[in-house]
Amino acid sequence: MDPKLLYWCAALVNLGVIVGCVARGVGHIRAGEVRRHRTMMLSAAGLVLLFFVSYAAKVVALGKEDRSLWTGLDHTILYVHETCVAAMLLAGVLAVWRAWRFRHALGPDLALPAEPLAGGRFHRRAGWTAVVGAVLAFVTAAGVLAGMFARAGG
Repeated sequence: MDPKLLYWCAALVNLGVIVGCVARGVGHIRAGEVRRHRTMMLSAAGLVLLFFVSYAAKVVALGKEDRSLWTGLDHTILYVHETCVAAMLLAGVLAVWRAWRFRHALGPDLALPAEPLAGGRFHRRAGWTAVVGAVLAFVTAAGVLAGMFARAGG
């Protein structure tokens, strides 16, 4: 198998694990388990960082993809994917920034206070935007990879 296709298969698995971490994190916060929510969301963020480091290494070792044979649809799917990733990243950074500001209100045991947290609505909206971006990024990444396999086989 082409090393670039193998890399992108691993990247899709990584994105799937990111989506899984995010889904578990949402479940944990719904159950009031702030520490587990934080762990899952930081794990997802770490996997995103791991992807960017691996992508830089991939470009150095294998180069970029030749898009000269890509159709207009292939390019559109890629651009939609990149837009979803950008939304996920921006919203994720905003959610982490807002969460960082909760640290004093939550205390060392990360217990939710009885009253709503200042900025909680912003954090929740940014978080949901990041979640939707991650899910759509996964779906569109599968589309991009399917196109790569189709061109490799044809």
